[in-house]
Amino acid sequence: MSSGMSSGLPRRSLLTGGIVTGLTVATAGCTGGDGGAAGGGAGPATTRGLRRRAARDSSGLLAHYDATAAAHPALDATLTPLRAVVAAHVTALGADDPAAGGVADGTPEVPADAAAALSALADAERALARSRTRALPDLPPDLARLLASLAASGTVQAHLLNEARV
Repeated sequence: MSSGMSSGLPRRSLLTGGIVTGLTVATAGCTGGDGGAAGGGAGPATTRGLRRRAARDSSGLLAHYDATAAAHPALDATLTPLRAVVAAHVTALGADDPAAGGVADGTPEVPADAAAALSALADAERALARSRTRALPDLPPDLARLLASLAASGTVQAHLLNEARV
């Protein structure tokens, strides 16, 4: 049921807006505490460590966005809203812990071709989303809910990056 009009930009805007809204809703109740000791038997120190690792992972993804934008300035309009979502992830994960969100290891390599660079960024989003999804059963409930939201967001972002390659 296509009208023949391109709906790429409005759909992307809608999805990006939905991601930010979903992140805001998901993190509203998840940033104030340590996640409790339920689920996986994780105590406050373990939960704090898991959040720090997740924040570092998101910081690494943010560095990948920055490296891609620096290597391909023409992609700025595509990358800026998606990068903002990843920056919000870093903030949500480190909201109550100044040690969270440390610097990622090294600068990611970015392909010289813009389409390949978007594909590499989409692959990084998908890999992090898969990693977070696999970790969910072992996490305390509050942290599991947060990381499930971030994994869903990463999956959508990967889709949007692939769509931008076309």
